[in-house]
Amino acid sequence: MRKNKKYTGEFKEKVVKEYLSGQHGELNTVAKIYDVRNVSQLKKWIKKYRGDPTSLYRENRGRKKLSSKANKSREELLQEQVDYLTMENTILKKWVQLIKEKH
Repeated sequence: MRKNKKYTGEFKEKVVKEYLSGQHGELNTVAKIYDVRNVSQLKKWIKKYRGDPTSLYRENRGRKKLSSKANKSREELLQEQVDYLTMENTILKKWVQLIKEKH
């Protein structure tokens, strides 16, 4: 069983530019020269490169992070919590006011 090979952004960009330059001809030839196992992978890199060249450097495998808590400071996290609790408190006060008005 083969393990998936991981390619760097620099490598991907180099291979795509090599193909787009037209020096080696077909996708198959470029894939063999650079030992890219799957021609369809090379096609995906080319499509990404044409859309946004920097996308070749981003890792898209695995689960996405739900929030960026690791990047936030303690103060930012505490401020978010204060804001949430303030909003919740305001909603509850309005709810109590509506109940009082109905009775």
